[in-house]
Amino acid sequence: MINRLIDKIGRKLLGNSMWLFIDKLIRLIVGLFIGVLVARYLGPERMGIWNYCIAIFTFFIIFPSLGLEYISPREFVNRKTEAENLLNTVLKLKFIGATFGILFSVLFMGLFKGFSSYLIPLIFILTSGYLFQSFDVIDFYYQSKLEQKKSVIARVVAFLFVSGYKFYLVQSDAPLIWFVASSTIDFGIGAIGLLYSFKNSPIRLRVTLFDWKLAKQLLKDSLVFSVSALVIVIYYKVDQVMITEMIGEQENGIYSVAIRIHELFVFLPAVLVSSFLPVITQKFHENEVEFRASLKQLYSVLTYLAIIFTIVVWFFGPFVMNLLYGEDYSGSGQILQYVGLGFYSIFMAMGIGNYLIITNRKKFVLLKSLIGLGVNVTLNFWLIPIMGITGAVLASIISNIVSTFLILIMSNNHSHFALILSPFNISSIRRFIKY
Repeated sequence: MINRLIDKIGRKLLGNSMWLFIDKLIRLIVGLFIGVLVARYLGPERMGIWNYCIAIFTFFIIFPSLGLEYISPREFVNRKTEAENLLNTVLKLKFIGATFGILFSVLFMGLFKGFSSYLIPLIFILTSGYLFQSFDVIDFYYQSKLEQKKSVIARVVAFLFVSGYKFYLVQSDAPLIWFVASSTIDFGIGAIGLLYSFKNSPIRLRVTLFDWKLAKQLLKDSLVFSVSALVIVIYYKVDQVMITEMIGEQENGIYSVAIRIHELFVFLPAVLVSSFLPVITQKFHENEVEFRASLKQLYSVLTYLAIIFTIVVWFFGPFVMNLLYGEDYSGSGQILQYVGLGFYSIFMAMGIGNYLIITNRKKFVLLKSLIGLGVNVTLNFWLIPIMGITGAVLASIISNIVSTFLILIMSNNHSHFALILSPFNISSIRRFIKY
């Protein structure tokens, strides 16, 4: 009976993971095609404006998020008898946060750029999507039950519809504002799909149901995650805001398309790191020698992938960018080459992130993110006026290296210096090639 139960859970987990993989794969393939089409149509300047707005949208996402996505799936597992109360309380919290997110983002842009700025309506339309994202609480519920197939179907349908919508906008010579609205439409259709999938659920959405005591407990628990998430978001988006403010929208447009292609290479290591997590977690609780061996295997794979991807991007990046985006984005190929030099620190950061999660080093995660952000912003202020986009890339690479390898000075780090160097051992390379 136990073996049958384990087999059932394993198959359910595998099926759930497969649906998530399908979602990412569709978004990569279709998103690349539509993204290139839209980028060529809009040109660097308007693409720069759009990505600037997306960065602002991301900065204020802490309000609709509140860090609840990190703890809600766990709470649905722990509070099975209170699922309906939990669902409706989280939904109301996210609605309240979304409202404040819209107000604060518009107020920020008004004070920063002036309330007559052409950016105000763009920011308002984009951040209105916060309200639709409140229904992600349904996805949190599905996560706890390993039933994300329903969420994936809803979101893939929304994504494909909006991809067709963007294609139509390009063919009809539409202005930028309609492209900005596509993100909100995507969130809206996704929310409708989630609500439709939820109609036969044993628990219900209730307008009047809200538990203040539970809400306080959730917010207290999610506070650390909220702050960490905000720091990480700013860390990865601040360069686009600073490029726009210091050297213009067109330069940010060139930078953003290079980053978009760069992100495609992050897909594979992200899947690998996710796959290694349960194995390494089990080894951590069972045997320290095997735990270190598992980390060594993961770091070796990430290191060799980073080396391969760096070589590929360096030699083929300019040709690919010119082929995809054309002369309007001249220089994006070189930027992609430079960005590719940071693959190693980014991939290792993912692997080390697994280690920090398993060993529950939440405070250290926040500390290293804050230090990385500080280094990034400081270097951007110094290097962008001197080197332009290349300075932003260099700042990002240096700050990633600093943030990633701070673990070397952390106490009780399971000899990470030796673990990080292990992939460069000749015998390790031979074993990897043989494998």
